Amino acid sequence: MKEFSRDFGRTAVISPEKVVRDGDDGGVEDIMRKAAAAGQEMAVRGAGRSCNTQTLSPGIVLDNYRPDSSPEFTGEEHLVRTPSGITWLELEKWLNRHGRSNPVLPSYLGMTVGGNLSVGGFGLASVRCGLQSDQVVEIELVDGRGQSLSCSRRENSELFSFALGGLGQVGFIRSVVLRTVPYQPVTRAARIQHGGLGDLVDFMMNGAQDPAVSSYFGMYERDSWYSYVSLGPDAPEPEGLGETLSVPDYMLFSHRETEKQLHHLLEEDSHANMWVDHVFDEAGFRAFVRTVEDRVGEYPLSDTLVALYFLVIRRPHQATRFPLAPVVDAPVQYLIGIFTAAERSDARGISETRRVLRELLEACAEAKGRPYLYGTHDFDAGLLERFYGAPALERLEELRVRHALTHFNRRAFGGIRP
Repeated sequence: MKEFSRDFGRTAVISPEKVVRDGDDGGVEDIMRKAAAAGQEMAVRGAGRSCNTQTLSPGIVLDNYRPDSSPEFTGEEHLVRTPSGITWLELEKWLNRHGRSNPVLPSYLGMTVGGNLSVGGFGLASVRCGLQSDQVVEIELVDGRGQSLSCSRRENSELFSFALGGLGQVGFIRSVVLRTVPYQPVTRAARIQHGGLGDLVDFMMNGAQDPAVSSYFGMYERDSWYSYVSLGPDAPEPEGLGETLSVPDYMLFSHRETEKQLHHLLEEDSHANMWVDHVFDEAGFRAFVRTVEDRVGEYPLSDTLVALYFLVIRRPHQATRFPLAPVVDAPVQYLIGIFTAAERSDARGISETRRVLRELLEACAEAKGRPYLYGTHDFDAGLLERFYGAPALERLEELRVRHALTHFNRRAFGGIRP
């Protein structure tokens, strides 16, 4: 049970009573129905990349990690139907072999499709295409009554909107139908070095907005501030960009570089990982970044900060409103990820980092931003209401009761129920 007793955060141990898999231990409908009837706490785990025990349970863990799953095209508009337990890496490689690609992908592809979509999902191409959840046409959701429900913008639309971004609180996402785009074997990309945070933020607000830019991310790694952009296949090269390079399989290249750079945190058991992402409109982002900048040189972040990560998000016209997703009401939105890690033996470093992240969570609420639910967030009922509003939280609990899910994924808010 050791593998299922800790998540990527490695800050706590919650041992499950039982681990089950769809097909191996009966159908998922029967598994969900029996757990609900018994009132047994249950969580879904994909690759286990949550940072605050959100995918752990003292009861049942539904193991949904299936990297060898088989996607299939639906036969219309190049849509792909895929089991939720496949990783983005395996899905992308499968699509590439068929001349297609995912519109939006994170730089690290070792997460499952269902797990990532359950928290909304961002990526390098969010600068043009919005969330990964914005690419979802339909999901198959299994609730606590054992019912399989087809959900989309037109059918069971409320469940659809709460499922994407809500971290599995309205049912188990068994499969998804996604939009795809033509595969681009070679991509023009450029790295832009920045003189500091102000320079990077200025590029986000201006250079990354150039229509020629098809993907963007920014990074701070201790002694280096830089941005990476890729360009559309037929786009003219923006002025002042510097030298561009032709990169084969750009997203797979990005995944390999990220995996190599963060191997000791991703795969080794030595560190407690306390990672958070926050999303804002422009004014909120600028205010929050100033708060973060003041903390970077002080303990504990002076010891535990691994990197700051930046994205620009421009959602599609008339995008679905996801009540719990990390999005705000703005045409262009900005993400800052704060990646910290401490050796597991460093109790003070861990506790002090968690304290600072809690203070930053409060600063996020003050700046009218929203957090990514996979992160190391120390919520309370008051903070939840500030982020999501009482009506949305009340409706979430009503849906959980209606669909026999009061026992299911209870730790999505870090164990705090509104």
